[in-house]
Amino acid sequence: ANVDVLFQTYVATVFFSTFLSFFVGLFFLAGLVGVRVLTGASLVGTLLFWFWIPLLLPVLTFLALLYYPSTEQGSLSKRINQELPFAVVHMSAISGSGIEPSQIFKIIGMSQEYKSLRGEIRKVMNQINVYGYDLVTALTNVAKATPSQKLAELFNGLASTIHTGGELKNFLDKRSETLLQDYKLEREKFSKVAETFMDIYISVVIAMPMILMLVLVI
Repeated sequence: ANVDVLFQTYVATVFFSTFLSFFVGLFFLAGLVGVRVLTGASLVGTLLFWFWIPLLLPVLTFLALLYYPSTEQGSLSKRINQELPFAVVHMSAISGSGIEPSQIFKIIGMSQEYKSLRGEIRKVMNQINVYGYDLVTALTNVAKATPSQKLAELFNGLASTIHTGGELKNFLDKRSETLLQDYKLEREKFSKVAETFMDIYISVVIAMPMILMLVLVI
């Protein structure tokens, strides 16, 4: 999910926030009971009716923090998939010049056009420049942790092509065609969904009031 927090720190934050939320729930319950008692309500009845607040709030806090990385991962995956077809076309054009493969990732990583994809590309460059891995190992490592399945398939395919000595440009050309086709199909699906909502809007907001008015007149 590219959350800039260490795993151990995040787990500690989850448990500590859950612990604090229990006392927040108690404070909220005390304030609610005080208001109800001042308005003449029964103290015991109010406690029995609202006792679940200090118990439910920690559970909700824990679940929210537990699933937050998953929601971030899904959002990041969608943004990467939107940028990926155009980035692969860019990579294919660069590879046609015969440049060294790692330089392709350096150029894409320094580009400002692919804001979400750039983070994954920089992971590859860090694997090479900081940890000293070769490009094939770096691509394989990043493919295991990237949130986008399509990007993982691309990295694994690039690693196999480079390892076997295949033609990098041909691989990128074919992959870009596939990704662009998928992108067009997704756009068409979204267009159909938008048309469906437009038809519903016209039916509910425009057509139905007119029909009701005619029925009322009749």
